[in-house]
Order: sequence, then C-alpha cells, then structure tokens
Amino acid sequence: MFVTIDIVSAVLSALAFLVWMPLAFLVERLSRRTVHWWLTAGLASLAAKSVATVMLLVTFGWRFAADQVLIEIPFVLLPAVIACLRSDRVMVVRLTAAASLLGFFHAFTVKAETPNVFGYGAMLFLAFLILRAWAIASPRVSRVVRMSAFVLAAVVLAASGFAYGSFTSRWPKRHTMAAAGPSHGHGDRRTAAPSVDLTTLHGPRTGIPDRTFTLTAAETAIKLTSGAPVAAWTFNAQVPGPELRVKQGDLVEVTLVNRLPKEGVTLHWHGLDVPNAEDGVAGLTQDAVRPGGTHIYRFRADRAGTYWYHTHQASSTAVVRGLFGAIVVERAEQAREEFDTVVMSHAWPVGDEPRPAFGAADTLTRKAVQPGTAVRLRLVNTGNNTVSDAEATTFALTGTPYRVAAIDGGEVREPGELRNLRLSLATGGRYDLTFTMPNGPVYLADLAAPGKGLLLSPDGTGTPETPVLSGDFDPAQYGRPAPTPFDASSRFDRQFTIVASDGVGFVDGSLDLIQAFNGRLYPDVPMQMVRKGDLVKMTLINRSRDNHPMHLHGHHALVMSANGRAVTGSPWWIDTLDLPPGTWFEIGFRADNPGLWMDHCHNLDHAAAGMLMHLGYEGVTTPFESGSATGNMPE
Repeated sequence: MFVTIDIVSAVLSALAFLVWMPLAFLVERLSRRTVHWWLTAGLASLAAKSVATVMLLVTFGWRFAADQVLIEIPFVLLPAVIACLRSDRVMVVRLTAAASLLGFFHAFTVKAETPNVFGYGAMLFLAFLILRAWAIASPRVSRVVRMSAFVLAAVVLAASGFAYGSFTSRWPKRHTMAAAGPSHGHGDRRTAAPSVDLTTLHGPRTGIPDRTFTLTAAETAIKLTSGAPVAAWTFNAQVPGPELRVKQGDLVEVTLVNRLPKEGVTLHWHGLDVPNAEDGVAGLTQDAVRPGGTHIYRFRADRAGTYWYHTHQASSTAVVRGLFGAIVVERAEQAREEFDTVVMSHAWPVGDEPRPAFGAADTLTRKAVQPGTAVRLRLVNTGNNTVSDAEATTFALTGTPYRVAAIDGGEVREPGELRNLRLSLATGGRYDLTFTMPNGPVYLADLAAPGKGLLLSPDGTGTPETPVLSGDFDPAQYGRPAPTPFDASSRFDRQFTIVASDGVGFVDGSLDLIQAFNGRLYPDVPMQMVRKGDLVKMTLINRSRDNHPMHLHGHHALVMSANGRAVTGSPWWIDTLDLPPGTWFEIGFRADNPGLWMDHCHNLDHAAAGMLMHLGYEGVTTPFESGSATGNMPE
C-alpha cells in the first residue's frame, strides 16, 4: 500500500509540473477563459496530490509524509491558490510553475533524514527574484531574445547540475575508513579515546584450535539439479561451500586459500560476533586475499545458532556465483535433533533471470524421514531478492504444525505452534524450524518457485500440494516475553536515525535510480560513532519503494518496536532485519565489540551502489584502503 500511494503521489507531482510549466509560457497569450480552465486543472492535480499525502500521513505516520506536508504541498499549492484568486496572474503563475518544478524534483530524488524546508524555500525565493527581474526587463527586450536567454539559461543550469553531480559522486580510487574523534551530540564532553589499530582486535593467536577447516576458492562449472549450467565460484569445489559444524566455545581456525584466476576473496562470518580483525571485509578489516594467497581466521564460537559465511570482496557478484556456505554452532550440552539439516535458499544466475534453489537444487528434493523423528530445518536466505525488490523472500512449511525455534541464531522463548503461515525472511536472515515428523509429507517451499523446494515423507516419495496460507508470521508477537538487559525506556548513550529513500541521483559519476541512507551514498554517509560500553538506539525508517534487509556486523540488536508497536513476544534479537517499504523499527544494542563495522543493506546490489555505512568506535583506525586502485571492493 505504501508503494502504491507513494507512486501515485509522485505521478501527481509530475502531472502538476506538466500543467503549470506550459501555462507559465502561454499565460500572456491565452484567453481568460482558457487560463481559467488550465488553472482549474492545475489546482485539481495539486488537490489530488494533497489527498494522496493525507492518506500517506494517516496510514503510515508523520515520518513518511513530512517532506510532502512541509515542502511539496505548501510551496506549490499556496502559490497556485493565489494564482487562481488574483486578477494579474502572470507573475504568480510563473512562480507556481517554478514551485511545481521544485516539487517534481523533490518527488523523484532521494530524501534526507529531515525535510530541507530552508533549502527549498531559498530556491523558491531565488526563483521569485529572477522572475521579478525578468518581469521588469521583459518589456524592453524582444520575445526572441527573451526565449533565447531562457533556453540558454536552462541548458547552462542543467549542464552545470549534471556536471556537478557526476563529478562529486565519483567514488575515490583510494579510500580509508577511520573513526572520528569524540562523539558528537547529547552533551558529550568526554576526552578523546586512545588510538587503536583494528588489526590488534583479533581472535586468539595461541592455543590449539578445537576445529580446523580449509576453504579453497576456485572457479568451478556446476549444474543445478535441473541441468542448468552455472559458471560458479566455489569453496572446495561445491555449492554451497562445506558446512562447518562446531560446538559452542570451540576455538575455530579456518584457512582461506584463493585459487581464483583474477579475483580477490575474503571470509565474512555473517551473524557471528567475531573480533573486528576476523570480520573479513575487504578494505576495512583486511586486504582481499589475492589469487594464490592464503589467510587464517581464528575466533571463539561463543554464541550457539545457525549462521553462514560468504566473501565480502565484490560480494554483489561473488556471493551470487557461489562463494558462501553454512556454519552451525551447537550447544555443547545439547543433543542434536535426529534430522538436523541446513537449507540454504539461493538465487543462481541462469540466463537473464535469477533461478531460485535450495542449495544447488532448483527442482523438488525428496528425502525420507521416519515418523516421530525430531526435525530441525535451519533455513538460511542467501539470495538477493528473487522476487520484486519491494518484497522479502517468502517461504512456507505445510503438512505439520511447527515452531520457529530460533531467529538469526537466537533462541525464541516458548515458541508456539504455527500452521499455514507465510514466513518472510530477510536476505541474510535465518529461521530454525522444528517439528516432529508426522505420518504424511511435509513440504518446505519458496513461494517464488512453486512446485520446487524440499519434500519430507516417510518413504521419500510424494507430490507437494500447493500451500494454502492464511496469514503472516510476526516475530514481534511470537513467543513469551522475558527480561532483557535494556528496553525502550532505558537511557541510551547514543541515538541514530537512519532513513532509507530512493530516487534519481548520481552514483559514481552516472545518473541512475539510487537507494540512499539519509539522502547520501557511500562514502559520504557519516560514520555512526560510539564508545565501548555505550547503549545505542537506532531508528530505521524505510521511505523507499524497495525492500531493505539491514545487516549490522559484529553485534546483535534487540528489536524494541515495529511500526510504533512495542514487541510483545519473546525478545527478538537480530543481526539482519528486513525493512519492507513504509515500515520503521527501533532497535538497540550494547557497543561491546570495538572496531570499525560495516552496516549495510544486504540486498547486495543496493550495497554495491552505495547503500552502506559504518559503525565506528572512537579511536579505532584501520591501515586498509578500499577503491579501484587498491583491489579491495567490499561490495
């Protein structure tokens, strides 16, 4: 609904511009009756725009309509009303046309965190001065000269704006992310934190590891179960990469070997809160491992749950092609379910369209499971939105009641039985689904790929039935409440508001449809500064028309409210949070893992186009650089 209203509102802004701009040129030559009807059409389009804005305001709240209420409506509608009332309309009509141009510009460009009322007001006042000077000078200048001057001014203005946007948006060939000095805001007068090189923030360097693994990246031609070929990049010549199973508390050592012919590679442990130097982000926490090179990661697996690993070098292309796998941290004292398996949902590049699959299976997979068996399906969404960007990837489990036992590795307290629900899962997110195998078939489906997926049955045969679903799974209301170390009423040391918006803009020198944080793209998004021990609150708002799965490295956050409603179920801890269009969330976390951490949209195409920012601890520095001249390209 948000996307529909927002698009209608933008179209009405365009319509208003298309009515008022021609009228500005023709108003002197048209009859009074014709001008009257044209003014009526212009005012009607603006009235409809106002209605759409009110609908947006009433349905989704002030955060989603503030710009339109403060900028698009008053700056355009008020001059238009005056133009309809005054007998001498020429000046006011032209001013309204200028205002409609600003409204059109605002409707189709990215939005800042707060409406730039002063900036748009200054531009409208400048337009008034120009038009006034034009009106004074025009009787002394021929029509040909006036039109020539107008066309020349328009061309110069457009060319200057394009050149400025193209030049200033180019990404630097070398760029270093470095934490700033003392944090700003909230009356903080603390002294500057001492300088710390993040390479010193590493895992245990000594001690015999409990589990060791070697992952070798290489080009491998694979075939999906349908026979479709994929020119994959793989770990250990398989897709997904090897499943790494360890026990909670294990010291884990992973050796990465790069056998790719040209590309660099890293390992990022998605959801595992490892020390900063082990996080595997090229150009931030390490250099990408070059072809023929190796790198060793060592960390303690402190938190049980389902996680996954993937490269964070050119991840928007490398992850899609297969450089990912699962890592499962089991509780040391916990007995494993009799049937415990990881299901990695992925979208493979086959032809011009992504091909949804579970692992390398893009056809139906059947497995035999005896009735009475305790089953745990660890569902991991590694894709890049196989459906519309305005939607999350959605799954369904039918044939038995089940529980969502864990979300993003965190156990749900007293999860209740569920049936016939849509399970929307953020890209990068994980659900652990548990149930006791019944006497009949159980079907796990990606709703974007009907008839495919995973079918469990007592004899390993059967045909899946089309899921008949009656609702949506809501993590905010699921399970039973439990005490948490903080909540929405706590005193937070740092508070940040992140607004995702979209529109036409420049990215790396090119004009495109862009996704932005607070109206900015990497590397211009300010770093969110914290100190170790700070309690941090983030308000995440999605005013764009696309879905944005937000992933903060190195920390787990508590979701405190969703769309203004407090979370009333089990404590909802996440490392990846889906933001559908028109939604907003309040999350909190303790800054207990010093370093420089990426915080980005895990639709990796969005991140690659600049939709990323960083969480920085004061005083932490990095010796690594990113950019085309360095070979380090994290997204």
